[in-house]
Amino acid sequence: MTMLRRKVYFLFFVSAAIVILYGFIWTKSVVNNSYNAPPEKEESGIHVITNYPLMTEKPWNEGQTDTNRSRLWQRQEEIEETLQKNLNHTLVTAVHLLVDQPSAEQRLSEQNFHNKHKIFVHRINALPKYRDFFDYVNDRLQNQLVVMLNMDIYLGEGFEMLNKTFLVEYNTSYVLTRHGRQEKMCNMAGRPGYCGVSFIGSHDAYIFVLTQPLEESVLVELDYYMNVYGAENKLVWVLRNKMKRRLLNPCKYLKTYHNHCVDIIGNARTRINRNGKSGVVGPSGLYE
Repeated sequence: MTMLRRKVYFLFFVSAAIVILYGFIWTKSVVNNSYNAPPEKEESGIHVITNYPLMTEKPWNEGQTDTNRSRLWQRQEEIEETLQKNLNHTLVTAVHLLVDQPSAEQRLSEQNFHNKHKIFVHRINALPKYRDFFDYVNDRLQNQLVVMLNMDIYLGEGFEMLNKTFLVEYNTSYVLTRHGRQEKMCNMAGRPGYCGVSFIGSHDAYIFVLTQPLEESVLVELDYYMNVYGAENKLVWVLRNKMKRRLLNPCKYLKTYHNHCVDIIGNARTRINRNGKSGVVGPSGLYE
């Protein structure tokens, strides 16, 4: 009887150990493969936030200046090259992607990106608006060093000079103007409106630290699509006048690059920076 009891106890403890080990392996697998939970309490590194579309599918294949499917696939390739370059940047901790198509999320999961573990997907229900980005930062990236990018912009040189403490203490945000250089499909260098070429008030990258949630009165001003005319100029106005940020444009020191050789843009573009709600920030130093 005693021997039987010992065998029962032994089998019980072995079974329990197997269950615990299996649960640990399953939990680890789920965490490592989840796109939806940003790193917790990550105090160092850059958090890039941008969006990821599938250009050949609705709504992205509608209202474009070119709807030829092969051309849209070329544009898709550019966007994915840009994403890979941001994933490869050694100072980038995570790349947060707003995605409004199940098909885009599916494609993203199937791509063999290097450093794919840096990707965190956030599903939205329609084409992205600036409000979607700031809602996400409000909820997920408080007190983090955030770089918000257009989907065809990637980080280049100089970002080791970013000083998070300076941005917080002096309530400063950077609004960068892009550069161009040789890309896979064309040479983007020397184009009008680029940093160091001919500044015309364009901005494509926004660097900030959000230390407290934004009020609804601020968010409502950001409830517009990113691809309308003057979108970045109204954002500059919001940063300066509603968020009360000191704005600098050290684009000569913090270099971002534009990857847009395939000449496709949205063709239904109204203008948003009206009624005085517009601003620009000329090239500057890092701290002036």
